[in-house]
Amino acid sequence: MNPYKQQFFLPDGIYLLNHSVGCLPQKTDKEREHFFDLWKSQGSQAWEQWLNLINGFCHALSGLLNGYPDEFCPQTNISSAVSKVLLSLPPRKDRTKILLSQMDFPSIGFSLSQMERFGYEVEFVPSESGRFSLERWKQHLTTDTQLVFVTHAIYGNSFLNPVKEIIQYAKEQDIFTIVDIAQSAGVIPIDVSLWNADFVVGSSVKWLCGGSGAGFLWANSAGISRFTPMDVGWFSHENPFEFEIGNFRYDKTARRFWGGTPSVLPFAIAKSSIEVINSIGVDKIRIHNQALTERLIQAALERKFKVHTPLESAQRGGTVVIEFADSLKAYNHFKQAKILVDIRPNFGVRFSPHIYNDEEEIEKVIQFFCDI
Repeated sequence: MNPYKQQFFLPDGIYLLNHSVGCLPQKTDKEREHFFDLWKSQGSQAWEQWLNLINGFCHALSGLLNGYPDEFCPQTNISSAVSKVLLSLPPRKDRTKILLSQMDFPSIGFSLSQMERFGYEVEFVPSESGRFSLERWKQHLTTDTQLVFVTHAIYGNSFLNPVKEIIQYAKEQDIFTIVDIAQSAGVIPIDVSLWNADFVVGSSVKWLCGGSGAGFLWANSAGISRFTPMDVGWFSHENPFEFEIGNFRYDKTARRFWGGTPSVLPFAIAKSSIEVINSIGVDKIRIHNQALTERLIQAALERKFKVHTPLESAQRGGTVVIEFADSLKAYNHFKQAKILVDIRPNFGVRFSPHIYNDEEEIEKVIQFFCDI
């Protein structure tokens, strides 16, 4: 019996949708109750302890990603975080291009495209059969580039971009960098200090099992003063409780990207879930995930199904994407059997096992391959 099953609330069936929504840790019930108990008993006086819960969220992230707690700023979601960065960029002569890949999540493209109204050109790096080599990135990281957005694990096929190398080359060209870790945080070990990007953005809803509404922005403290966001509020101020309406001063940390009065409950829940992930260890989760995904890949190849996910483990995130002869029919077949997966156009069916999945479940999934 997988001991981690007892630590999470799991839906009926075999749950392999962790690339979409991770399962709720049972420990988070106490954090939710604590939040409401504070509200019931203290009213407005609960704010001090509520803010301590948000500080705990940032401390949990620092343990997860090896950054300083004050380099993390809570955000509603990744698109919001990216928009705040975009509106903080210092103008630089002849830096008129913003770069991303054609396989990034559409919401990011929507956000970046808004910069065209400020005179920027948005350019999409084309893939090489669903992959992006460092050389392909270098071809587009030209001296007119203001900012490059890099997704660590591509949502459609789980390909891992060579993030560290891209950032290093971009820095040589004095190009600002944002890395999206939505599909990798919690299933792949990440060290933001080694990457040394300008910004890293992520969410808690997927592999971190923390639910929606608890996104985050990591801002490199070494260069934070170069960025002055337009979307601010009293929690962006270096002293939010000063209450001098004509005297705004940016916080000296990542909190300058925060904004107005924050939500609390999503971050209290995510704090607890990230602490659970930290206690298990992302290294252990990665090894477990790779063992299960390798088995799925092996079974798919044996049956001549097309695997869109990289076969090399070093280039693969936590998801396996398999194209069946009729992927929609296969998806419906899994759905009827309570094997919880999803399907994406132009790719196939996505399978994402977490620490609470086990070999027995994967073998049950593979048995259904024979009927497809």
